[in-house]
Amino acid sequence: MTVTTLSIIAFVVLLTGVSKSGFAGALGVFSVPLLMLVMPPVAAIGLMLPVLIVADVFSLKSYWQQWDIQQLKRLLPGLLVGVVIAHALIGWLDAAFIKTAIAILCIVFAIRSLAFSKFTFSALNSRLGAFSMGGLAGIASTLVHAGGPPLIMYFSTIKLPPKRFVATVAIIFAMMNAVKLIGFISLGLIEIKWALIALASLPIAFCGNRLGIWLQGKLNTSQFLKIMNILLLLLGIWLLVM
Repeated sequence: MTVTTLSIIAFVVLLTGVSKSGFAGALGVFSVPLLMLVMPPVAAIGLMLPVLIVADVFSLKSYWQQWDIQQLKRLLPGLLVGVVIAHALIGWLDAAFIKTAIAILCIVFAIRSLAFSKFTFSALNSRLGAFSMGGLAGIASTLVHAGGPPLIMYFSTIKLPPKRFVATVAIIFAMMNAVKLIGFISLGLIEIKWALIALASLPIAFCGNRLGIWLQGKLNTSQFLKIMNILLLLLGIWLLVM
């Protein structure tokens, strides 16, 4: 591997650690496109999942049992249904359409939150809202590695405190990535070399984890939610143009 390739991999690992421990995985959608600058798409996807799992381990350790059990119970049925639907219909569902739909949702939600803060999407704060956002996250995560935005929209609506917000998203993604790992292995997308690179990047992932926790600790709930909505807006624009 060239110095450029190794540098981008290292940056992606650091970014993933910061994203998962500080900002509920909001920056994760940038990772695969960055890797695709130096490797084929299939290789980028195959490398990214082990990196995500490494970051999951650190995030779970940092936020162990700080998640919101009631929200997990609300979201898990939809998440599981979404993952199953995506795997069952992977040849039929249009990944580009899913990505565009999520992008538009991100932009509308973020603009509403930033410019019209008194207006709320109260419908999301319900069992049906949780099931819908969970299902969309499951489908998007499986097809286009963009499961974060629907969860961020949901948790922003119910205004969880930052630590509980990040902790709940962390356990959800850890479970989803464990399920995805089985599918990736069965499809031959995970190679030994990618797993070894992920293991070798443990120190970088740890540094990212610490940095993310430090950054998140500097923010109160209002500041944190504002940053999450700015990130959602950027994510929506990114998904539209990439």
